[in-house]
Amino acid sequence: MSDGTAERKGSALRALVSFFTIKHFELVQADIDEMERKFHLVPVVGMIYGLLALVLLMAVTFVIENGNNGLWIIMIPAVCMGCAYFGSRFLHFDGLTDFGDGTVVSGTREDHIRALKDTLVGAGGVGTAVAVVMISFCSCFTVPYEYVLVAIPMSEVFLKVAMVFAAAYGEPSNGMAARQVSQTTKASAAKALVLGIILSAVLMALGCLIADLWLGADLGTSMKYGLLALIAAAVAAAAMGVLVARKANRDFGFVNGDVLGATNELSRPAVLIAMGLVLSLVPNIL
Repeated sequence: MSDGTAERKGSALRALVSFFTIKHFELVQADIDEMERKFHLVPVVGMIYGLLALVLLMAVTFVIENGNNGLWIIMIPAVCMGCAYFGSRFLHFDGLTDFGDGTVVSGTREDHIRALKDTLVGAGGVGTAVAVVMISFCSCFTVPYEYVLVAIPMSEVFLKVAMVFAAAYGEPSNGMAARQVSQTTKASAAKALVLGIILSAVLMALGCLIADLWLGADLGTSMKYGLLALIAAAVAAAAMGVLVARKANRDFGFVNGDVLGATNELSRPAVLIAMGLVLSLVPNIL
């Protein structure tokens, strides 16, 4: 008699959560097949990180508001980035270091690929990782304090949208994530964008409501500018996904799992800065 586990229907979400978070599920091939076919659902994983970031930010802002210690504001990017890194088991960070090595090295395409796949991290990988972490950390401060409960949770969703765009615009390799990239189309990217906007809108509404109750922000104003920030984040995420894919196609001839991980990390400062600019400049212009 067949094993009941092997006969169950595959679940893309089950596989995505197992791959991109510390929560481990026993997967069957049907789960992996569904994940590769429905990679556009990965923004749901970003929603999980966004909700966790919202809870952590509430704790930090509570200390800031009631502890009379402004230095605690530095914990805003620290807890959110730490949550993302540890929650993903540094999976995307590993891709970033490999991507840095592969793109920084000079030479032929074969030299780029050799550096990308080398298990040892070189100066290009270390330098890229340090630069991206520093810029990501600082980019959190481009978001006005009264909007941190809105913008930072939303950003986690759009990082995953960027990954789908990178897969959609990338050429598949013959290794890790090859089927995932080959089965992710432009239509998949559009689906991920729509899903990301919907999930981010939910996070935005939660963040605005909590900011209204917690920080005394005006709910109507927060919702209005939060929507503008959402649009800016969507554009930035899509653009970063396409740009990283084109860079990878040019240097390596493909987009693989390392490139997708790098896209996640490279998109964080781009998305946050885009939202920070909108939230800082638009209210003054209007």
